[in-house]
Amino acid sequence: MTRSGGMSLAVLSCILWLAAPALLRSEFKVAYVTESNVYMCTELAFCEKMNTSELGNCRDHSEVLQKTPKPSPVQKKRLTVWYTSPLNVALFLNNSEVRHLSLVQCKPPAEQPVLSEYFTVQRLETFTITYPFRKPEQSYDFVIGKDRDAPYHEEARIAVIHTSVLTGKTELKSYTVQTKVDHSGMMSFPEIFMSRSGLLEMSRIFVTFLY
Repeated sequence: MTRSGGMSLAVLSCILWLAAPALLRSEFKVAYVTESNVYMCTELAFCEKMNTSELGNCRDHSEVLQKTPKPSPVQKKRLTVWYTSPLNVALFLNNSEVRHLSLVQCKPPAEQPVLSEYFTVQRLETFTITYPFRKPEQSYDFVIGKDRDAPYHEEARIAVIHTSVLTGKTELKSYTVQTKVDHSGMMSFPEIFMSRSGLLEMSRIFVTFLY
């Protein structure tokens, strides 16, 4: 290798080394969900920084909390959600498409009845939830569909997550069933509807319940 060629390689390596952290940060998505706002960010921070003055590189997506007009569902490969409002997390994530989802509850929930609703996340492969305020800190990790050997490449998969999971449960459980979807998008569970987008009629689908 010539001297000029070696120098060019060194310069290129230096550029790539400097650019790599920025590229990684741009791919890493974080959401902050409070009682009144939702922010989508590219930087990882902590619960103590959940206010607008300390959230850099963030965009306000609070329109997802409004019923009209209906916003587009979240579509991310990886998403970490720091939150103080379990209800707004359910509204934010319902009917979303996230492959790897991590949730971090930033404070104990206010005294209120446990919510009986659920939200759905399509194509979910791994799910983690952490309650940092507990002593010792509690964290749960799930490989979605592992109990039924559901393949990761299976497009027709959906997680049904009970909202009580967001309020700081001391124990979490999951189970997976395999069913089919008819031409209208209905499954064997009448309360759950799945979009027909990307599915064949009578498609096989894995449904995982987290509760």
